[in-house]
Amino acid sequence: MKQSAKISLAATANPPEVMQAPMIRVCARLKSMGFDLSKRRGLEFFAREGDWQTISYAGEIARLDAWEIDPKFEQTLRANLPKAQIRIGDSFKLAAQKEYTEAFDFIVYDNPQGLFGDKNQYCEHFEALETIDPLIGSQAIIIFNINREPFNYENFPDWQRRREQFYRRANTSLLDEKFLLSFYRDYFQARGLELLEVFIEPRHERYLAYFVAAVAKRTD
Repeated sequence: MKQSAKISLAATANPPEVMQAPMIRVCARLKSMGFDLSKRRGLEFFAREGDWQTISYAGEIARLDAWEIDPKFEQTLRANLPKAQIRIGDSFKLAAQKEYTEAFDFIVYDNPQGLFGDKNQYCEHFEALETIDPLIGSQAIIIFNINREPFNYENFPDWQRRREQFYRRANTSLLDEKFLLSFYRDYFQARGLELLEVFIEPRHERYLAYFVAAVAKRTD
């Protein structure tokens, strides 16, 4: 997928400390809010090689699972995350397996940008977030990429349409923080999840940020 490839090339221009700094800030902020990460079981849903961000939080949690669909990344992924439970396969299919029901309380979706999948059936984090409910217990920390201002957006009309459908607005070329916080609060509430804490943390490129949400399943 061309858009994802461009992001990969842009990211490799940055040294590791630049790539890893945003997730380090996320973990520090969560701990300052009173969240104990040290007993949590984490999942990296789109692991790739694990060197951009996963390595930044792997030591903060008790246990880590990392899923990656492309076997060409397996060797490097295992080298970067020697203590993680690595699975090579389709993360969407792995998420449906019973052994992972309510298994995680810290999930990171380092989702690609634009459309992806063998039939372009996925877009950003839109479908991936639908896997949250079966994967978590009563509460969890959820982290995913949001694209506030896509680059070369006019060249990707299919991506534009998918964003417009998901965000339910005619123009998604620039999404401000106020809109995003309101939108995702409603999104999670519609799926039976209350937001305990939420913040947006900029990543290494101005268009990209982490959306960080501490959620709890409603019991009513």
